[in-house]
Amino acid sequence: MSPGDMFVAIRGDRFDGNAYVAEAVGKGAAGALVSDASLTDAAALAGTPLVVVPDTIAALQTLANRVRRESGAAVVAVTGSAGKSTTKEIIAEFLAARYTVFRNRGNLNNHIGLPLSLLELRHKPDIGVLELGMNHAGEISALVKIAEPDVRVWTNVGPAHLEFFGTVDAIAEAKAEILEGADKDSLLVANADDDLVMRHAGRFAGRVRTFGVERPADVRALAVRDLGIDGTA
Repeated sequence: MSPGDMFVAIRGDRFDGNAYVAEAVGKGAAGALVSDASLTDAAALAGTPLVVVPDTIAALQTLANRVRRESGAAVVAVTGSAGKSTTKEIIAEFLAARYTVFRNRGNLNNHIGLPLSLLELRHKPDIGVLELGMNHAGEISALVKIAEPDVRVWTNVGPAHLEFFGTVDAIAEAKAEILEGADKDSLLVANADDDLVMRHAGRFAGRVRTFGVERPADVRALAVRDLGIDGTA
């Protein structure tokens, strides 16, 4: 946290962020989003702007969606069982040659990290490139509602988090939530080499563009060479 930031008091199973509001203000927080109304009477917080809501995570998500809508930025959302972060970084680097680009840092890709990332769109970049993570069904769906992506990139389906789903088909169903909320102007970029991705891509409401190596695709890598530690070409 930096001086001037707003502190969001998140309540979890083992902690309650409301208990740390005074400490955050002491470190420079300009105000706080809280769920404990009694804090408005705390002497240590006299004069501190407090926004009291029933659920601070839900409020954070609503705020993030509002910032996303008002930013004017195009949003690219990346999901998949593997390669999300690498794909996000590659996309962002290519786009940065022509546009101002924001990308979410590290693993800020869940129901808290994604909204925090979207708040950075208040700085008005041309494009935001964001990865969406999940380990349970319904999580991608919630993130898509917050981010409202213009472009969705689906890298692949694999056994990551298999312990929560039981089958790879169930993982594919959860990843397919990336397709939700699209309209005719939305774009899906899908891996033509992945049977499970392509099985779901056909029901996307917008345009679909494919990439691949082994199968015909709109964009296909040919004559790929393994350069060992130096990567591929």
